[in-house]
Amino acid sequence: MAKIENNKFIIGKEEYYPFSAEIHYFRVNKRYWSICFERIKKAGFKIISTCVPWNLHEISPGDFDFLGETDPRTDLVVFLELSREFGFKVILKVGPYIGAEWENGGYPEFIFSSPDILARDSENQPIKTSDRVKVKQGYVPSYHHPFFKTYLKRYFNALASILKNYIYPKGPVFLIQLDNQLSFGHNFGPFSADYSENTIKNLYPAYLKDNYKDVKKLNRFYGKKYKDFSEIEPPKRLKVKTPFDLVRYFDWLRFKEKYLEDFLTELRELFLSFEVPALFYTNVFFTFDFSLPFNWQNLDKDKIFLGADINWDGNYLLLSRHLKHFVGSVKFPWASAISCGRWSDSPEEGKKYFPVTPKQTKFLLLTTLRSGIKGFNHYMFVDGDFWYDSPLAYDGAIQPNYDIIKKFNFLTEKIPLEELRNSFEISLANYRPYLWFSHLEAEKPFEYINILLKKTHLGLSQDFSDLKFDYNISDLWVKESTDVSKVLFVPSAEFMDEKTQSFLVELAKEGRTIILFGLLPKLDDRMRQCEVLSLALKAKTRKKLVVEKIENFGQRFNALVFGYIKASSRAQVVAKAGGKKVGVRIKLGEGEVWLFTFDISAFRNHRKLTFLEEVLKKTKAERFAWCSNPEIDLSVHKNEKCVILYLLNPKDSSKGKSSFILQLFCRKLGIKGKKIKLIDLLGDEVIKTTSQELKNGILLTVDNMDSRMYLVQGE
Repeated sequence: MAKIENNKFIIGKEEYYPFSAEIHYFRVNKRYWSICFERIKKAGFKIISTCVPWNLHEISPGDFDFLGETDPRTDLVVFLELSREFGFKVILKVGPYIGAEWENGGYPEFIFSSPDILARDSENQPIKTSDRVKVKQGYVPSYHHPFFKTYLKRYFNALASILKNYIYPKGPVFLIQLDNQLSFGHNFGPFSADYSENTIKNLYPAYLKDNYKDVKKLNRFYGKKYKDFSEIEPPKRLKVKTPFDLVRYFDWLRFKEKYLEDFLTELRELFLSFEVPALFYTNVFFTFDFSLPFNWQNLDKDKIFLGADINWDGNYLLLSRHLKHFVGSVKFPWASAISCGRWSDSPEEGKKYFPVTPKQTKFLLLTTLRSGIKGFNHYMFVDGDFWYDSPLAYDGAIQPNYDIIKKFNFLTEKIPLEELRNSFEISLANYRPYLWFSHLEAEKPFEYINILLKKTHLGLSQDFSDLKFDYNISDLWVKESTDVSKVLFVPSAEFMDEKTQSFLVELAKEGRTIILFGLLPKLDDRMRQCEVLSLALKAKTRKKLVVEKIENFGQRFNALVFGYIKASSRAQVVAKAGGKKVGVRIKLGEGEVWLFTFDISAFRNHRKLTFLEEVLKKTKAERFAWCSNPEIDLSVHKNEKCVILYLLNPKDSSKGKSSFILQLFCRKLGIKGKKIKLIDLLGDEVIKTTSQELKNGILLTVDNMDSRMYLVQGE
């Protein structure tokens, strides 16, 4: 039996740290497999990962080769046999879409022969797959088309006939990835897909009928006079003039969630029906707000867990937010692919002009760990076409990034990474319908939502980092993700479903501090009257977009105001603009709610930053570490026996150093002893100091684009 427990893979009676190395058998000559396996093992790995390209193995319709009979690259069986011989457990990425810088993303050419099978955009044009390198790309099938399902069932049946002999406990394969970044060929946006005939004529009307039951009920929400559900087509370019226009849009996104969820569930059921009882997962597409329709919580119930793909594009703030959101929304925060090396159309040119150094590799690893990820699959660990600066060359030769990953793997034998927890007291919440709305780019009626998300929400991430308050990003529809902190910052607009409004009220009554920024809801997500929050707070807001001078806590600064507050006398006024209330503090049960109707993000405006720091001080949110340089990001992770300090300098200049004063509050962290050592776990540095010196501050220097992982020990 294979399962996930305490952030580890449990396979039979053995525990495995969730760290793996990706090697593509079809890209590495068979004569190099053994030397690659030997060096992967010496680097400390017990798990390897590989893709299985459908179009490589189905050489013609219904004719399969997994034994290397027609092409040595197809010898999956020998690869699995050798994996077993070396003692590896194996993760298989079976598709049907694998991406992986591979032709058609793995789809066989013949499945595109019928125009009906293709997914289509809102202009009825077939959707093409896309990739980051210039390999031949085909089209994206409509996932629920009967013909596609027939082809897929034939492929999985053939693959399962091989896997039966290699699935745990018979063999090394224990985990299977279903598809890859389900997003219709990386076509993002609410109106990108799928508008194929089967979807809009059959699946979508059936979904609406199942949810509304009676078309008259739907007509009341849509303001239409449909006689039957079959008349309804999905929105293609929605013009939002009134709040009720959003109902159609939200229905379409909820349908797409179910469409993708059902597809993945059917893939899992296919393998189970073919007697392949593995663990299953899928990876989420790389968008920084996870707002595209994908309900990973429902998948988790269906025993398909989620992985995230991580790569570095130079924007540290957005990468950090992406990771924090993922960590705050899943039970098992695992990176199914973390870039190890880099892709390029011309690897030799890339290696010459854009090398991936061990320092950069370490920086990405520590950024990922600092954000709360508990394990990752190194993609690619062995070079291949379109890939360079992996730890191993295609022939198994050791390359510069090998040693840093080897050192990290052996570190896991000393440090219980799976047990460590971030020491944050602040959560920055996301509300999914606001994220959906942000993709509309609508000017009315809730145009300020885009400012709430793209300025205030984003800006608060930078502000917390500047103030050295560690934080996570939670999802208001995932209760567990809001349980980890005592102060919750929440964007608020004029609509919010009743359940979420009630949830926020209960959190405050139980003793939490809720900080709302925006306007109070007066409608639910179906645009019906709903004022649960307003009634609980005995407050209302009136929309008025205007720039005003804000006065609070002795600070004066200009800010965009979303509206004004009308509240009962029990509300403490904490901010005014032109004599009108724009900030109040209201006691609610054991906790309290702060409401700000202006843009509270500072973006390094020192007066606004001082205001935010004062708010956090009054909420009694604590810092466990601080440094004098706003560019330096830091985080403390701990358990009962161990404290780890992460320091990251994301300054993008490749040369230069940053000096700063570091404070670490040992007593708050439970570190005992007057003498303290900071041991660089991935380097040779040992800093000997005292708890008092750390409290007062010590001087440190870190190179630009460099990182540190210190074990903090008391003596």
